[in-house]
Amino acid sequence: MKIAHEENKFTIQNFDKWISPAMLKKGKQYYDNNAVLDIGENQGNWTAEVEGSDLYNLTMSLKNDGEISEYFCDCPYDGDICKHLVAVFFAMREEIKKQKQAPKKGSKKNQFEDLLAKINVDEYREFTRQYASKSKDFKIAFEIFFADKDDRIDIGEKYTDLIRKLVKKHSSRGYVEYRESSALAKEVSKLIETGYQLTHKKNYRDGFAIAVSVLKEMMAVVTSCDDSNGSLSGTVFYAVELIDDIAKSDDAAIDMKGHIFSFLQTELNNKLYFDYGDFGYNLFAVFEDLAIQLNRAKEFLDFIDALLLKFTGEYGDYKRKFLKTSKIDFLKAIGRTDEAEALVQQNLEIESIRQGEINKAIDKKDFARAKKLANDGIRIAEAVKHPGTVKQWEKELLRIAVLEKDIPLVRYYCKRFAFDRRGLDREYYNQLKDTYNKEEWYAILEAHINETIQRITKDRKPGWGSLNSLLLEALNAVYIEEKYWDRLLALVKTEDGLEILMRYHSYLAPHYPEEMLQLYLPALMLQGDKASDRSQYTSLVGTMKKIIKDIPQSKDSVIAIAKSLKDKYPRKPAMIDELNGILK
Repeated sequence: MKIAHEENKFTIQNFDKWISPAMLKKGKQYYDNNAVLDIGENQGNWTAEVEGSDLYNLTMSLKNDGEISEYFCDCPYDGDICKHLVAVFFAMREEIKKQKQAPKKGSKKNQFEDLLAKINVDEYREFTRQYASKSKDFKIAFEIFFADKDDRIDIGEKYTDLIRKLVKKHSSRGYVEYRESSALAKEVSKLIETGYQLTHKKNYRDGFAIAVSVLKEMMAVVTSCDDSNGSLSGTVFYAVELIDDIAKSDDAAIDMKGHIFSFLQTELNNKLYFDYGDFGYNLFAVFEDLAIQLNRAKEFLDFIDALLLKFTGEYGDYKRKFLKTSKIDFLKAIGRTDEAEALVQQNLEIESIRQGEINKAIDKKDFARAKKLANDGIRIAEAVKHPGTVKQWEKELLRIAVLEKDIPLVRYYCKRFAFDRRGLDREYYNQLKDTYNKEEWYAILEAHINETIQRITKDRKPGWGSLNSLLLEALNAVYIEEKYWDRLLALVKTEDGLEILMRYHSYLAPHYPEEMLQLYLPALMLQGDKASDRSQYTSLVGTMKKIIKDIPQSKDSVIAIAKSLKDKYPRKPAMIDELNGILK
């Protein structure tokens, strides 16, 4: 569920100031075309149906001062606020206006509440009996709500059946498509909310039963559906949270916690929990916490040892490391520090364990041990060809070099990290620069630039692009960092692509407006010739507007390009429509 903006107030009176004009326009069209089919309100909670390419369900929460605190639409739109929500906001605003204008009818209460007050117990029972015989969903909801009144009601079984029906409703040949995932997740989330309500009533047994039903059934769905927006995974996460809440509750009975412990002891043998998301790791954290609460250390440690045997091969490497570090942390938590320390020394190949030992050595100023640990880590990482881990330990050697004031070694590692193959790392670049005075740095920098030019010139192969393009890619970050605008311009001048030119616009346009304009004009025309859809036309016009804003003297020339493109492509109405935005 999406939470409304916190800064200032996003209200039903001013929502149109928060939403983009384009989305506002679409939503208003939906509202004007009567696409909002149904809208209702109960104590600040609004529900609505909007007809689009499908029928969408929406929920909104409104505070007394008009602030929109929550909103949700089950359409597939991935952004914050969709056109269906906007349409409903307009409808809500109008509905509230009507309510304020309507004449008040004395002190008459809400009709439904008034009716409830007039019905006696026997009439309640008769209605419930009759309606339950006609509606199975109502009967299930009734039994769940009053589950704590009858031990014979199996909440877990009923919820499992209910979830399976929901999955079937939103499935096509057993598969939940992307368009249906949000709607299914929304309905399942309501079931989880019932679980929370039961636990608030201290009915932990049935609350846990609901969590287990959601966990198992939705886990089966998540492993075979299109959950691109993560909404279905979210239901599994909320089920895990509910289990965790019950396990941590001071009011939950020891027997209840023991039941959860046994459930997790069995369920965590299912590898799927570890293969999809973090569910296995989150459930494991609950299991570990219960092992401490219930003083069941032996069972927990035996379970880890058994699970370690299941995660084999390279694919299970991360899981094995997790289990080993968890075992060490658990032993420390229960005061068995000698055993924990022995395991630490046996498992230094695990990066987090080695990192912890390096940190301890540095804290004790035992730099010799810290360096040995880092160098040993480098050898291990190199043997298994893990360059990222090699770099991690090299950074530790740099950290130690700084503490020992070993300037040559600081420079060595800073240079390695600053001029990374992926580009300039400014943090290490500036750290390297700080080790030299101004004159020394100039000499070092010029040597690096000349070395780069010579290397690229020598290594360049046919088909790699022009020499200047390769040099621009290699040296642009250094030139920008040192404000070598003339050198940057000399390389940029050889480019004709608008996208590349605009990459350096903010750096060069303030210093060389005329030179950059002469590069932009043919590039704009070329981009116009290549553009083939509205998004590209919109981007082109946006670039034109930016150039005019930043280089005011360019206005006539840029508009001339826009007119030329409009005349050249009279049969591209979308292009003409976008160009008119700059020609008006």
